[in-house]
Parts: sequence; C-alpha cells; structure tokens
Amino acid sequence: MPLFQSLSVEQIELIQAQIIERDFATGDLIHREGDEADTLYLVQKGQIRMFRLATSGKEQHLRVLEAGDFVGVPALFAHRHYEYFVEATEETTVCCIQRETFKDLLLSNPQIALELLSVLSERLEDSEQQTTWITSESVQSRLANYLLEEAARQATTTITLTSTKKNIASFLGMSPESFSRGLGKLTRAGLVKQPKPNRLEILDQTGLKQLTYQA
Repeated sequence: MPLFQSLSVEQIELIQAQIIERDFATGDLIHREGDEADTLYLVQKGQIRMFRLATSGKEQHLRVLEAGDFVGVPALFAHRHYEYFVEATEETTVCCIQRETFKDLLLSNPQIALELLSVLSERLEDSEQQTTWITSESVQSRLANYLLEEAARQATTTITLTSTKKNIASFLGMSPESFSRGLGKLTRAGLVKQPKPNRLEILDQTGLKQLTYQA
C-alpha cells in the first residue's frame, strides 16, 4: 500500500501482525454515520464509496476509494464519531488498524505521517472544490469543471468514469436527470462524446473552459 511504501520489510511485518482483515460483499456497510471512529481502514482489494445522508434522506456521494486507499483518519487523532457512511461497491477486503496501534506507528515512522498529510491535503482541496461547484455554479459549469479536472488528473482527454453517473451527479450536487441532460447538451454542442458507457472523450477543451465561467 502506498501509505507504507517507505517502510522496511521488518517494519511492514510488524504492522501485518497488528492488522485484522475483513471481507465485505457488494452493498455491505463498512461503517455507518454515527459509529465510533476508532479504526483506520485500508482497502486491500475491491472498491468502497463514502456518502452522507441529508436530512431529507437524499444521498450525497463524496468519494470512491480503491485498492491502496484508506478511510477513517479521524479515528487516529481523537475520540470521534464518523460523519459519513462507507459502503462496499463490489467484493472488498479491507485491513483494519486500531487507533492506538496506528498512533504508535506514526510516532516511530514520521514519513508515514507526511504521506498521510499529503493525501489529506488533496482530499481537503477536492472537498473545497466540490463545495464551490455546488453552491455557486450552473449545471453546465459544474460538468465542464468536473470533466476538465478529471482530464488533468488522469492526464488524458479520454476520461474513465470511476463511479456511476448517479454517484457523480450526487457528488456535483445535481440529480441524475440533470446530469444526463447536461451531458447531452455538451455532446450536441460537440464538446464531448461518449465512445463507451464508462468513457467520455473531450473534443473541445477551450469550449469547456468557457463554460466554467458561467454561473
């Protein structure tokens, strides 16, 4: 796992002795909102998603995590409760590390703390961007921004959708119907095309950038 890539074989073996592996089927909840946060979960294989429930009961999709990713950082630093749900979206195996074990690991291996801070910084930036999109921009602008951000992150103009369109729409603060209509408008305008269900190809980056300025 990338979080432990700087450790020696001996250090990794010590960690493995403290890890508990758990398997989850598709749709299983790894933890619920409100559960006590006392464990760091590292995805060994499979895929999980993080989401919240609004007071109306509507889901807000937050993030998809795959092998090598981790969730549960609040558990490491204070006695808190989770503020989101984590669900397995396919057959998944996670490695669980308890709070005190991981705190000892951080104290003896500060390079892990640096890696942790780097990932958390990226997630904070993503959350701030998501908030900006939801509160201040039109559907077309949100879609254009999302596609350009993904193109930059994946270093290609042919984007692989890492989640369902329903989840992406939720992440962008819109309904699946609005997402589909917005994508249809971009396609008809010749800005994008969809060669496969989980692929989107950007045809006109300049045109998308112009849409990002429309509120």
